[in-house]
Amino acid sequence: MSNTPDLGFIGAPRDRAASLRKNRHWVYEKLKQASTRIIIFVGDRPAIDVSGQKLSIDFRNSVICGDEPSWPNPILISLDNDQTAVFAVQLPLEAENSIASDYVKLIDLRSLAVQNCLPDGQLGMLAHARSLLHWHQFHQYCSNCGTETQMCDAGARRHCPSCEREHFPRVDPVVIMMVQYDGKLLMGRGAEFKQGSFSALAGFIEPGETIEDATRRETFEETGVQVGKVEYLMSQPWPFPSTLMIGVLAQATSSEIILDEDEVAEARWFDLTEIKQMANGTHPQGLTLPPPMAIAYQMIKKLYPRAIPQ
Repeated sequence: MSNTPDLGFIGAPRDRAASLRKNRHWVYEKLKQASTRIIIFVGDRPAIDVSGQKLSIDFRNSVICGDEPSWPNPILISLDNDQTAVFAVQLPLEAENSIASDYVKLIDLRSLAVQNCLPDGQLGMLAHARSLLHWHQFHQYCSNCGTETQMCDAGARRHCPSCEREHFPRVDPVVIMMVQYDGKLLMGRGAEFKQGSFSALAGFIEPGETIEDATRRETFEETGVQVGKVEYLMSQPWPFPSTLMIGVLAQATSSEIILDEDEVAEARWFDLTEIKQMANGTHPQGLTLPPPMAIAYQMIKKLYPRAIPQ
């Protein structure tokens, strides 16, 4: 189920060259090759080729100046089957005018995911690149001694030359839960959601918690509903900036909702009829589900195939 075509930010497995990226000479040799491709981000938006019938990443050729790459801090993303290397770089916002054109647009990842307009695997590649670039941007100094760190292994880690501490990109785990009770589904609307837009409850896993513990705690904290059995369903990388959405099915042992309005603006139980109406846009109150690229939608589709056709 994790390979659901409509699920955003996933893609076919890629070779991240874990053993090769440690070799600085190999990295530089790859950057010299004309076949090497560069993904450009300006801020948080990637450069997208809009000249064809279907959008695609605006891959630039790799070039080298002297002994150093001309691109700023290129980060290795993958090796294709033909050993073509793909790197990603982040340029400052003022570079927009030099990158964007009639044929190249800077488009945010969320819009690309909702529109599902990129070739297979490219959205997952962009999610990987965006999360890594963001991590490097905001982790340039050692959390132990404050010294400026050095990027190593083509972006797979940072090294502190002062205290010798190694720093690795982090992923924050989040539980997102389909909570069921007597055939109904519990969904909520966050304060940042538009009116009428409902989705699964979710929350970050805290230190010392299991997935099951976090599911029960978050559900109770947000809605006052008690949860018993918890089962894993699927997962989704979410590059805002770098989280892993862990989708679970949770069986509630109580149904009364006591809302924490600081966490959730609205929460209610939905039956099969309402879920079907929300999916096809006919709910009498105009209530809606998340877009198909979201893990919440795909979990609902898995659990309620009569409401959302496969």
